Amino acid sequence: MSLNLQEVIIRDAVINDLPDIIKIYNQAVLTGISTADTKTIQLEDRLEWFKQFDPQKRPLWTVLYRNQIIAFTYLTSFYGSRPAYDKTAEHSTYIDKNFHAQGLGSFLKDKMIKACPSLGVENLLTMYFDHNIASKKLNEKFGFTEVGHLENIATIHGKTHGLKIAILNIPPSPKN
Repeated sequence: MSLNLQEVIIRDAVINDLPDIIKIYNQAVLTGISTADTKTIQLEDRLEWFKQFDPQKRPLWTVLYRNQIIAFTYLTSFYGSRPAYDKTAEHSTYIDKNFHAQGLGSFLKDKMIKACPSLGVENLLTMYFDHNIASKKLNEKFGFTEVGHLENIATIHGKTHGLKIAILNIPPSPKN
């Protein structure tokens, strides 16, 4: 399906979005490209996960197109939410397979980067498998710097892969 980004709506996720979020996430599980989960998940597996998000600090956004959830994107606190890392968050995005390679990843990365100052995020991390070329190119496009490569750290569908870690430093919001 062809996507018109001008028709895309981004909003804070609500609990009723969880079935669609899980459907999209499970697509990623099956590909073995963008998540370390190796088995599909169920609704009850994500109830506690859903509760961690806060629209003011660590949002979970659902992405709608023509009244259908086609993606979700979110920030999670780095290293177990320890206070010293409060200005650092990891960005993750999952897109329905029918909407890949249509500019949605760039659109969402840009929106999240622009939101970071108001969310108190100055260090935006992204972690992706070294065989995920699309994520690598997307992060390079936005100026992320690779700061780590954990080689041969994950086994997915019988193959061993490494994890790349990249960071984008974002200037804080000016104080009023």
